[in-house]
Amino acid sequence: MQDWGKSIQVAATYIGTIVGAGFASGQEILAFFTSYGVWGTVGIALTTGLFMWLGYKMMRIAREIGSPSYESFNKAMFGPLFGRVINLIVFITLLGVTTVMLAGSGAIYEEQFRLPYLIGILATIGLGMIALNKGLDRLLVVNSIVVPSMLLFSCLILFSSPATSPVMPEELPTQYGFIWESILYVSFNLAMAQSVLIPMGYQIKNVQVLKNGAIIGGLGLGFMLIVAHIAMLSHWNDVRLMDIPMAFITEQWNDYLGLFFIIVLYAEIFTTLISNVYGITEQLREIFTLEERTIHVTLFTVSFAFCLFGYSQLLLFLYPLFGYLGLATLLRISVYRRRGGAHPVGL
Repeated sequence: MQDWGKSIQVAATYIGTIVGAGFASGQEILAFFTSYGVWGTVGIALTTGLFMWLGYKMMRIAREIGSPSYESFNKAMFGPLFGRVINLIVFITLLGVTTVMLAGSGAIYEEQFRLPYLIGILATIGLGMIALNKGLDRLLVVNSIVVPSMLLFSCLILFSSPATSPVMPEELPTQYGFIWESILYVSFNLAMAQSVLIPMGYQIKNVQVLKNGAIIGGLGLGFMLIVAHIAMLSHWNDVRLMDIPMAFITEQWNDYLGLFFIIVLYAEIFTTLISNVYGITEQLREIFTLEERTIHVTLFTVSFAFCLFGYSQLLLFLYPLFGYLGLATLLRISVYRRRGGAHPVGL
């Protein structure tokens, strides 16, 4: 029973790492899956399987080779030279996702509270600076509340969706493009999740806990994906041009539930944002002798500048790009075979 409790913790951490602004708002689901109509449903099934398999494999490899961080993991997997290149790609990915999270917070202020986009971003930066000064531990506790809340909302969306057939997009992309989009989606998310999955795989001794956690986490992500996908297909003409399409779905409930969803969505964006800034800061402190606050201000300033491009534009450009950049890691993990004589390492 204790092992199952740990497995659920692993699953919740896995889900919390993947579910950010693009996922929870529905924007990335719309771009990667719903735009392909029914074929997007098949893509989600493929994505779910890859999340379970590759998420577990990444954690297991980290345990076997004794890598406590993604820096040492990539150097061990790719060698000293190319490993540095991969680590740079992960760094750029985390910074890009930080920018998208920040832009997503501005989109919430703009679409839901009718406040200026830039005001929402500046307010989030202010809250972020305060939270980072308080430490990361309190923010990690929030995920234990936010992830179950997101799963609960998925159930509410499932039961409140209309029984009518989903509306199909008028112009579908290439029929088999959904396969490539699914691979890119998994590639991007696993590249981003390295900073969490690898330390977790290194620290947990029980391989079965890692396996169960990856399976539960993958299934949880798949469930949330398919529910949001079907709901948005049912309202395709209404949501296809929205920055936060899931907000349109929840607005059809009573006002209190709709507002609660927006609060949970913002909390998920905020925790992901702060976790990313914290992770980037720890990496930069190993290279530069700078104060944490200086690094925080610099990161937020850079992200704010890129936020001027707009939330949807950033997501649609950066996420597929990061998917391409993460393909090397995805391929290397897929073909990895345990070396003879290697022994699992754990704490």
